[in-house]
Amino acid sequence: MRSALSLVLLFTVAGCADTVNPTAGGLRLGVQNAPLKPPVRVDSLHPFEYPPAAWSYGASGTTVLKILISETGSVDSAFVLQSSGDPALDSAAIVNSRHLVWEPAEQGGRPIPIWGRLPVIYPRPEERPDEP
Repeated sequence: MRSALSLVLLFTVAGCADTVNPTAGGLRLGVQNAPLKPPVRVDSLHPFEYPPAAWSYGASGTTVLKILISETGSVDSAFVLQSSGDPALDSAAIVNSRHLVWEPAEQGGRPIPIWGRLPVIYPRPEERPDEP
């Protein structure tokens, strides 16, 4: 495992509070004016690994994802909002975002699905792994 990677994982709800409710066009009737409690990451694992292929050429960058956190706290959907400029880093960010566990957002005391932005920062590797 290449753990030389230091990630900054931030979840911003501001500007991304798109809730999903197919029966009410994105709003939960009766609670749309209730305060929104943002989701909170609760997993203790650090699921983002630096992709081995990118290590060989020293790729670095920040991938900004848009993720949908379900009512149960799992990541139901993820896509790249802003590329790091490296497809391997972008792909790794999407794949690894699916392993995150969240306490779901709440509105009106009920869990709701919500979209948010998640920047994943891959710094330039300082040391190369031992060659096999």
